Amino acid sequence: MIPEEVARRERLNALRHADINPYPAESKRTHMIADVLLHFSELEKTDEKLVVCGRVRSLRKHGGLTFLTIEDESGKMQVAIKRDVVGTENYLFFHNHIDIGDFLEINGSVFVTQRGEQSLNTERWTLLAKTILPLPEKWHGLTDTEKRYRYRYLDLLSNPLVVNRARIRSQIVRSMRSFLESEGFLEVETPILQPIAGGASARPFVTHHNTLHHDFYLRIAPELYLKRLIVGGFEKIYEFARCFRNEGISPQHNPEFTQIELYWAYATIEDLMEHLERMLQKIVEEVLPSNSVELDNKTITFNFPIPRFSFHDLIETETGIDLNQIKDEEALRKTMKDKNIDVEDIVGYAELVDHLWKLEARPKVIQPTFVIDYPASMKPLAKRREDDHYSASAQLVIDGMEVWNAFNEQNDPIEQEEIFEEQESLRERGSEDAQQIDHDFLKALKHGMPPTAGYGIGIDRLVAILTGANNLKEVILFPTLKPIPYEEDSDDVRDV
Repeated sequence: MIPEEVARRERLNALRHADINPYPAESKRTHMIADVLLHFSELEKTDEKLVVCGRVRSLRKHGGLTFLTIEDESGKMQVAIKRDVVGTENYLFFHNHIDIGDFLEINGSVFVTQRGEQSLNTERWTLLAKTILPLPEKWHGLTDTEKRYRYRYLDLLSNPLVVNRARIRSQIVRSMRSFLESEGFLEVETPILQPIAGGASARPFVTHHNTLHHDFYLRIAPELYLKRLIVGGFEKIYEFARCFRNEGISPQHNPEFTQIELYWAYATIEDLMEHLERMLQKIVEEVLPSNSVELDNKTITFNFPIPRFSFHDLIETETGIDLNQIKDEEALRKTMKDKNIDVEDIVGYAELVDHLWKLEARPKVIQPTFVIDYPASMKPLAKRREDDHYSASAQLVIDGMEVWNAFNEQNDPIEQEEIFEEQESLRERGSEDAQQIDHDFLKALKHGMPPTAGYGIGIDRLVAILTGANNLKEVILFPTLKPIPYEEDSDDVRDV
């Protein structure tokens, strides 16, 4: 226990011995700080009594006058405590028991100091919560970013940029919901615990239900359940879905993430691209000061309509490999080896193409771009084009990141079953990402699903791009981190 904690615990005990509850259950706040500052002139004229609450962020004593800064969610304000107003005993008690970081309720009226600072003159104060650990004194300029993520509560107290990104994230989600509702889409919920990990190609997290004596998977995507709802008669649905993929952690990947998935009966992939352009334009207009953001020393500009390029053309431009001519696994494997591209432990044509795309071509796509017509083997749940080597699909790529993934959904149950069987054979060969056969979903398809188009949007990635963050951890309030032992954790925050 550090000396400062010992001292604060002693002050806490002194409060209890004085029959003062250091953690009362309620307060009587009448005004947020931002409202006080906004209506300051009116409050000054009427001399209205008000009550504000907040955390003490600074404390400066000048004889019989003490200035402190208190902060609530809406802002900060200067508070004056005068000995001749609150009384000598109360004034001394304040200084003997109150620390920076404590939460106070202040009763009083506004006034302007001789230096012209808008302030609150305290007539009575009440302790709302006593802090035992001090806030870090040198948080600004902290270079250990992992500590920022691990102790996000302290990061929020000291880093306005993080708070602003959280607010912008909320605005983006609100804008998306508003747009989708205006276009007639219904928000729904589907299971997070699923008996089969389906709807995407990814390794799942496994858990066990004791009563049912059965393993379940944390969903990697809500897709197959949303499609069941289309079979059931809904035509325009979406879900903001928390998803989980048991894969690596990087600036572009977090094992726990948020996406929106949407399905639209009788729509086409072209309808979806136009739909996304309208939604993005609305978000940019409502959330950003302009149509450009700075990201990794690059200017990303949202111009509409968004340009479109075929997957085949981008691969050929960046690698010289013509996927129209190389359509089987072994030929592609040999070609990639000839170009000194590592293909060891990669199983199947689709995974080879995906590796080629992510390594050689996708990082070159900087400005918002629709990449269309991915090879059909990469999209096992998508309809195929007339050239059945390619799927009716599209992705929005920005700064080398896949943000939006869409395709015309496969609704032929016989063809879907064959594709699932192909995926199962890849699993038997060692692929950890290939999809499992979902017989219940196939049964639903056999009852008939209309032509449908659907998409998924990575909310974390979209927010990172729109806020100029180069790491998803900057826009996820509590990103996944490796746990550390308590003993190792005990003192490191106080070192910053």
